[in-house]
Amino acid sequence: MSQVSQQIVIDKKKTAEQYLKEAESFYIIPKIIREKFPDLIKLIFETESMNTEEREYWLQIMPIMSEEQITKFMGILINERDQLAKLDQEYATEVAPSTQQAQAPELKIKEKFAEIKEKETLSKVAEKKEEEELLKNLQTL
Repeated sequence: MSQVSQQIVIDKKKTAEQYLKEAESFYIIPKIIREKFPDLIKLIFETESMNTEEREYWLQIMPIMSEEQITKFMGILINERDQLAKLDQEYATEVAPSTQQAQAPELKIKEKFAEIKEKETLSKVAEKKEEEELLKNLQTL
């Protein structure tokens, strides 16, 4: 891992401008990037599909890339980011109902337990009355 990558900390809360300033300390960032593609550096650092060496490669060759190449590269990174966000959303949507379904049996068990406890209490009350009646009957004999 290079010293440069260790100095640029990846943080999704950072703005594109913050990434750009940090990257300019180590790389030649073409004027076209700053003007037309200000989010590109942020996309490069925050993409999950690149390792440190790949990030450095792209940052190093950026000055010799044509505008068309930069546009295509940025499109690829945006598409990847959007697809991953979509997958995260789908996963979250799928997990929520399954979590509720997992909780449903637990709720049924709790309801059943409460029902059994109520029947048990009623049964004890009935037994107690029956005992009292039997005691009364024995005393009258």
